[in-house]
Amino acid sequence: MTQKKIDLHISLSPQGWHYFLLGVVLTLLALGGVSACYQGRDIARVTGRPVRIDLPSDVTSYEQIVTISFHKNDKGETLKDVTYLGADGKLHSREYNDWGIFQGEIIWDLEAQ
Repeated sequence: MTQKKIDLHISLSPQGWHYFLLGVVLTLLALGGVSACYQGRDIARVTGRPVRIDLPSDVTSYEQIVTISFHKNDKGETLKDVTYLGADGKLHSREYNDWGIFQGEIIWDLEAQ
């Protein structure tokens, strides 16, 4: 019986590590982008940094704010409602949700249409 000797070489190419590193970097960037859109307090609890939510541009003073309220919807997401007197002299209610998308605004108008 003849036996054949098989040489097995395992090598790691530098390009393989580049792809792995690129994958890690892209994953971190994607997570950073998602967390930048998120307006809930969960990120603040993890990072220790407060969540900053910008008020509409026509709010120039805290005295314009009438009320701020928080409540949870049926998905467990916290909705934040800010009612303020706008620069146009009308009462506005602006809704902020945890993800910063599909937010709405109501303008309370006393004029008859």
